[in-house]
Formats: sequence, C-alpha cells, structure tokens
Amino acid sequence: MDWISVLKVAIAFIVLAIAARADWRTREASDLYWMAIGGAGMVFLAAQILLDGANIAYLAILAPIAWFFLDIFWDRKGMFEDGISPLPLGLYAMAFGLLAVMIYQYNADLYFWKLMIVPMMFLIFILLYQFDIIKGGADAKALIALSIMFPLYPIIEPLPLIDLPYDAAQFVLPFPLLILFNAAIITVIVPILLLFYNLSKKQVRFPAMLLGYRMPIEEARGKFVWPMERVEEGAVKFSVFPPASETVNEDLDKLSAAGLKEVWVTPKIPFLIPIAASLLFSVIVGNLLFLFIH
Repeated sequence: MDWISVLKVAIAFIVLAIAARADWRTREASDLYWMAIGGAGMVFLAAQILLDGANIAYLAILAPIAWFFLDIFWDRKGMFEDGISPLPLGLYAMAFGLLAVMIYQYNADLYFWKLMIVPMMFLIFILLYQFDIIKGGADAKALIALSIMFPLYPIIEPLPLIDLPYDAAQFVLPFPLLILFNAAIITVIVPILLLFYNLSKKQVRFPAMLLGYRMPIEEARGKFVWPMERVEEGAVKFSVFPPASETVNEDLDKLSAAGLKEVWVTPKIPFLIPIAASLLFSVIVGNLLFLFIH
C-alpha cells in the first residue's frame, strides 16, 4: 500500500471536512485550511520528486508554484493599480521566466509535464472562478490547494476501482478537475432531496420544488437562503435562479409589506461539502470516463 497517498488523502479529507463544517455553520471558511493543504502538498510534491529519482532540477518548479499559491492570499493592490507595483510584477516575471526555461529544457519528459499539471490547474480554476463557474472564493482556493496535493491520481491498492488505462491518461481529466467534476455530479442529489421534501409537504411548484422550498418570512431572516420571490416595480416576481443579493432582509421586508407570510427560498449550500465527498469518491471509485477508454 502507498502510505504517502494514504497520508495525503487523510490530511486533505480531514481538513476539508473541518472546513466544510465551518462553511455549513457560518458560510465562511478560513484561508488557513487551504494554506494547510497547499503547504502539506508542497512538502509531498518535493518528497515525491526525490523518491521517484527524478531529475533534481525539477525541484525548481516548486518556486513558481509557491509564489502563484501564496499570491492568492496576499491582499494587495493590482500590479498596475496606482502605477506599477514592482514586487509582485518582478516575482511573476521570475516565476513565468523559470517555467519557460524549464519547458524549453524538459519538454520531452512526460514526468515534467505531470508536474506542470499543478500550475495548469491553477490557471484553469482561476479562470473558472473569474467566469463565475466556480461561485465561491473558498471553493476555488480549496481546489487550487488540492491541485498541489494531488497533481496525479492517488493510487492506493486496490483503489481506485476504475484503473488508469495508461499512464498518460492522467492528462485526459487531471485528478483536481475530476474532484470538481464529481462534486458537481454529487450536487444533483440536492434537487432530488428537495423534490421529495416538497412532495411530502404538498408544496408543488415546478421547477421551484427542485431548487428550493417554502419558508415563513420571519424564519427566513435568520437562515442562509436566497428568496426566490422579490418585489419589483410594485409587483411580486418569481425567479428560479435568484441573483446573489446583499439586501436579503430588505427584500424580505418588501415581501412582507406586500402581504406574503411565506416565501419560496433556495438554500445557500456550501460547495465545500460535495468537494469533500468528491475527494473520497474520486479516490475510491476513480474516473468514470476511464470505463470507456481502453
């Protein structure tokens, strides 16, 4: 059994579970969780390079990875905000310069490209967050930290149940992306649970019954929910996908003034919970796509 992989999965899942619990209770998760996973991942990544007997020069890739990761948590002005910020600009120039040199030098080595999965995942998750596909900043940071911990599929014999068909399959759907993909699938359970809940309460309104439930307005004030109804131009309007609002209580006041006692709401479900579940599922089951690749 690969005890390094066991240790990595244990550390990542325990930290994710603690973060998910905090997110459920307060809808906030400290950056310390992601620093812990990312920091441990850096140590494991360096150890793996040495244990694999790979080119010692590959340890240099840890420098740009560390900078890209730490800059996520640095509350600073933009590099070109109020003039040029020389420190971050210089660090990014050195990081990309080093990566360029390494790509030029080692582009024929498959092992090097396995290491390059980490900065490539950084870029992908940042773009997904910028385009609002990943909704929460904590979710994006968690996935970026997991990219350092798991650039490759963790193999814990006899797991995963779905074997890698060949070594280069690591690039078909990298493990960090698999975690996101499986987490998205797991969230499909939520509409099913809401459907049965609303049917049991005889609250039938399609498609609202798949995305939310009715709740007394006074109770909704203290819950982590978005109202699916709001008052606009003097009329109560319904939205299946309500926009995020910083004025939930004001929206509820307007609905109450309009004579409503109850309102359809959609819960703010922390995505860290399916991410944590997805990590275990992905480690145990593997990539369903590989069932069709031979």
